[in-house]
Amino acid sequence: MTKFTEHLRRRILATPARLPATLLTLCCLSLTVFALFTTLNVVYVSDSHGNSRMLITRASDPDELMNLSGIVAGEADAVHYTAYNGNLASLSIQRAVPITVNADGQEHVAEMVGGTVQQALEACGVELGEHDYTEPSLHTEVSQGEPITVHRVEYRDTLSYESIPFETEYVYTSLFYRNRNRTVTLQQGHEGTNEITHRERVVDGEVESSQVVSVVMTDPPVNTIIKAYKAGAPVSSLAGPEVVNGVPASYSAVYTGRATGYSASRGRGASGLGLGYGTVAVNPNLIPYGTKLYITSTDGRFVYGYAIATDTGTSLLNGTCLVDLFYETYSESLMNGVQQVNMYVVG
Repeated sequence: MTKFTEHLRRRILATPARLPATLLTLCCLSLTVFALFTTLNVVYVSDSHGNSRMLITRASDPDELMNLSGIVAGEADAVHYTAYNGNLASLSIQRAVPITVNADGQEHVAEMVGGTVQQALEACGVELGEHDYTEPSLHTEVSQGEPITVHRVEYRDTLSYESIPFETEYVYTSLFYRNRNRTVTLQQGHEGTNEITHRERVVDGEVESSQVVSVVMTDPPVNTIIKAYKAGAPVSSLAGPEVVNGVPASYSAVYTGRATGYSASRGRGASGLGLGYGTVAVNPNLIPYGTKLYITSTDGRFVYGYAIATDTGTSLLNGTCLVDLFYETYSESLMNGVQQVNMYVVG
């Protein structure tokens, strides 16, 4: 045996008997602590109100962890549990805040953790109509202390009526040359009516704006028509060649003779053609029916104008009268009596 071996044997024999037991105990304790460390979790529990607590526990269920920490989530609060690598984890509670919704004269309160105005309305059971709107808008994020207001909007149509003024029209004639201040009202005018539809935008029961959306004429105006004197104005409205100095620009013959006036309730002359201003009775042997004529007094003060030969009569056939001028009223037929006229044949 070597000196070193003998020395080591003596040192071992000199070691107290309790030291190995102590070392063994320390080894077992270390193994126990290691086993505990590998099975326990370190969890940090906090909420948005600033409360916090650290737990060392085997528990991983959020409800159990909240009960252990004493920091418990409410029904509307949001709970977020996150496990990290190893034995670390966090449990955070976002506390719900009251969001006020004012609608229809009532105040609704929803406990919410974030979200939009639209979600707040859903939480309060408030529905929007087709035209309703909110302040702030539906997609705005809710914020504690900022109430939401629902504005009810409806459109309402109202009717109003306005008068449409009528005008006065003048029909000029030389028929009144003997009494130039004379006038005859052919038609009495009256005002018309417009029906106007106003569309009102009503917000929360108050009219915010109004605009006209339609105007319908329910009763058209009727103009007053007055017949009055004007020098050279023809009785007839028929058109023909241009008249220069009382004579048509073109004609094939001219006859001068006695003219009378007549009216009739029947609607057709002897030719079968209609009667009206601009139709006259003639001797068809001299002036065939359908001939276009231009008739004016020889002194130029009276102008019957262009006319069509459509009728005849005894005085015309026996030659005592050249032409009988048709008027639509009996009084007009008497107005000028008998006078000398020039009758131009123009077609």
